[in-house]
Amino acid sequence: MDRAQFKTLLEPYLKPHGIKELAADRGLRIAYAIMHLLESLKSDQASDRTKALIALRDETMTAARGGMRNNRARVLLQIGKELIRAKGDRCRQLALAHDFRRAAAGKLSFLREQLRKYHLLEMPEEWTQIAFDDRVHDANSKGRKSATHLVMDAWIKGIRYLTVVYYDYMDLAVARELFASAAILGIKVRIGIEYRALHRGRFVKFVWNPIGLHDDSDIDGFFRVDRVSELMAEGREVQAARSEYVRAVIEAFNERHRQSIQKEFGVLLPAVSYDELVEASGVPHPSLMHLGSYIHQTAMPLFEERTALLREEYEDADYDAKAAIAVQVESLDALDADTIIVRYLSPEENRNIPDPDKPMAEGGPTLLTLSPDAMTARLRGAAHSSHLTLILSDLELEDALEILYDCRGRVTHLEVCNTKRLDPMQTWRRKPFSQLQQAVNEQNAVKLKRLIRGCMDSVRESGAPDAEDRLKVLDAILARFHVLLEYYKRVPLMASIGSGSTGRSTRTHGMGFAVADTLPLRAQREAARMSPSDRLPVEGRAVKSNEYVMPRPGRGMWHGLARMIAQVPVLRRLVCETRSSWHVGEYSVTAEGDGNVIALGGISREGNGLDLFGPVDHCARRPSPGHLNTALKNWLKVLAGFVPAFLTFYLTKDWWVLAYLGGLIWFSITGLRNVIQSVLGGGGFRRSPYLAWNDYMDWERISESLLYTGFSVPLLDWLCKSVVLDAGFGINTTTNPLMLYTIMALTNGVYISSHNIVRGLPREAAAANFFRSVLSIPIAMIFNWGVEGILVLAGSADPMAVLQLWAAVISKLASDCVAGVIEGLADRRRNIALRRWDYAEKTRQVLEIFSRLEIAFPTRDMLKILNRPEEFIRMSEESGINHVPEVAANALDMLYIMAYKPRAREALRKAMEAMSPDEVAVILASQQILREEQWVSRLFVDGLVGRNFSKALSFYLTRYPAYLADIERMATLAVGIEPEDEA
Repeated sequence: MDRAQFKTLLEPYLKPHGIKELAADRGLRIAYAIMHLLESLKSDQASDRTKALIALRDETMTAARGGMRNNRARVLLQIGKELIRAKGDRCRQLALAHDFRRAAAGKLSFLREQLRKYHLLEMPEEWTQIAFDDRVHDANSKGRKSATHLVMDAWIKGIRYLTVVYYDYMDLAVARELFASAAILGIKVRIGIEYRALHRGRFVKFVWNPIGLHDDSDIDGFFRVDRVSELMAEGREVQAARSEYVRAVIEAFNERHRQSIQKEFGVLLPAVSYDELVEASGVPHPSLMHLGSYIHQTAMPLFEERTALLREEYEDADYDAKAAIAVQVESLDALDADTIIVRYLSPEENRNIPDPDKPMAEGGPTLLTLSPDAMTARLRGAAHSSHLTLILSDLELEDALEILYDCRGRVTHLEVCNTKRLDPMQTWRRKPFSQLQQAVNEQNAVKLKRLIRGCMDSVRESGAPDAEDRLKVLDAILARFHVLLEYYKRVPLMASIGSGSTGRSTRTHGMGFAVADTLPLRAQREAARMSPSDRLPVEGRAVKSNEYVMPRPGRGMWHGLARMIAQVPVLRRLVCETRSSWHVGEYSVTAEGDGNVIALGGISREGNGLDLFGPVDHCARRPSPGHLNTALKNWLKVLAGFVPAFLTFYLTKDWWVLAYLGGLIWFSITGLRNVIQSVLGGGGFRRSPYLAWNDYMDWERISESLLYTGFSVPLLDWLCKSVVLDAGFGINTTTNPLMLYTIMALTNGVYISSHNIVRGLPREAAAANFFRSVLSIPIAMIFNWGVEGILVLAGSADPMAVLQLWAAVISKLASDCVAGVIEGLADRRRNIALRRWDYAEKTRQVLEIFSRLEIAFPTRDMLKILNRPEEFIRMSEESGINHVPEVAANALDMLYIMAYKPRAREALRKAMEAMSPDEVAVILASQQILREEQWVSRLFVDGLVGRNFSKALSFYLTRYPAYLADIERMATLAVGIEPEDEA
């Protein structure tokens, strides 16, 4: 892929439905954006990553057509990621490209199949689910993904609330990237910084979550606080000490562990360089996780070479040697990054190196010498509006009691569950902590007193060296336990649930949790079938709230009646816009371990992908029917539908016209319906001159329609009309034409609705297709009378006999005419909605740039200058404040939308009518830049849409004069604004 061709297409002011469609295919644009986002880790690439994320959001949301738009976009992003990962496997990439195309506009059944395939739960389209993760890591702590990549993956999983945790400090640039990425996808993100405090000769951990950070100004203000700056500086000292530990582990690995790997696996790994590790990870202080992944990455080519040699030896080996070779290949396959860390890099395997997670006898960073009380006081002093989470791993209940009491209410959360260590024993151990939380929040003195006494009994039985001192402390807490209740009287002690996901482990769950009650019913049923390991022993009490937006006040009887109806609780849904939301008050550990919180991330056990019999060859597999060539599939569908239609007419009709041409006539009626629908939806008879009638056609939809309409011929013409009605009940066009067409229409409606449901279409569409068959009954009667009149005028001897032959065709024609009009109007509404979205985005960008220009040039009349593009360009070049490319790109996008997108003219006219005169004047003035042919042409040549700019440039030069005349005329009609004459 030529990256120079696509990089400029990621600019946020170039929208998916704009001029860049003439330069690159949507699939390639999405693929490049994903590749750019996945492969860039360095901090100086953050701006490019956020641009790629904006492009991905816009591209996938506009590519997703039909129902379940958000879920479609999630699937499209996931397929795009898989397509990039399949680099080098052309057959798998081709299959994924087919899946991408089908998911973008295909049936809901296929979309749900893809959701299941990638282990994604369906989320409500209103995006109201409670899906969260209170602890994940990106590449700047110990994770694999950049902040932008992490946020994208969280959105794919359906997560709405995310806490990203760092160790000891955080860089300002990282915080900016994280919050910017989260804002793009609408995720509410919080930063967390983990600190360690000394408690009884060991470290306990706190996660500090400053709150109230939303944008760059909040983040900058937070990092400018002196106490925060001091904390970050001391945190860097802690990380520097940890970096020395990583250096020491690298030395140990180079000296000892490489030889161990060579002896066991027959592979000599290259020596590891700390500087190369820093370069590869893109972070200044890489962790052991980074080191393990780096070693694994450099080892994989050697593992593959070793496996290939073993594969050759296997062919000529005896039985025992084959068994030994198979075991060695399995061992190589299991030697992933996690195994490398556990076997060679962990403190247990390097006991001669001081463990940084254990307190030092003397020396060391000052930040690691603070008690929990001093640490929490310092953190709260740096940011009073913050949360502090106590990490409960390796703590007993008496530890938590002592820390909560000493910290005087500064601890706001307990990490009651972490799936990194999710096992039945953890559930049993965490239940007392949940009881403590409940007792404190309920201000239950009896329960809290019982818990304290239980802790004292446990300490007496433990026989620990510090048992006597602990008993004194607990006795003091018992004497004043009412103080602990006072600390949490106004602000309850909350629960925190995190996965600790790093995006690289194959041993633990991936990120994300959801409260099952807040998901769609289909997803709840799927969650109920999950394995116990994917269900957390946590119960979240979910409460649903409905907000009703009152109708706008207005004159007339209808407005008054609507506002009266809105006051009646049972009826207000009829006239009010309803907005639903979920809220979870508290989480608690359940005794049975069967809570309603489920894990969104599964456990991957893929290994290294090494196999004794070679990698999977996707090209050798027989392609599935869904991956056949699209044109071939369409023709096969048409043929499969035509065969029963033709045979029915051929075997049941004596008149040669129907016998030989009946199938073609039947199919022509279906084709006519699709033409009517597409033309009405796309623009009627006033469509864009750049679009031919067949540009509006969805040939895949037409072929599928013809497939099912073919099977309706034997149902309607033979079984329903001839066998049941005529032969069975004597109902025909002579005896009772109304009854005949009514029953045929209802039969057709049931058939259409049934195959709509089987095909996975929305149930609303199936119901609408049934009722449109009912509406076709009077149309069929009108057609019947019209044909009868024509036959009488033509002198037919028995017009009723002829009508009986054509009755099914007449019923079909009536039904399809109604369907064509109804579905065409529905497509028209959808197209107008899409164009309104396009113009809303472009209008927002135009007005935003105009505001920047007004701020940058406060003494100039920018509206007049924009109407004089030559002066605008000269002023921008002289001042060094150059927004001309953005203005030109917005104008080119609007030019393209008007020329190539269905219903664009109508949508723009309505948008202008809704604008104020000042806004319309700004929009009109911003389009005048198109008059500067030489300058805009140079913009194309300089790479506005990449290297493939010839088609876009040609379109601009030939179309812009007529477009400017059109938009000026529309502005005049909308708000009466006349364009200014050029100076």
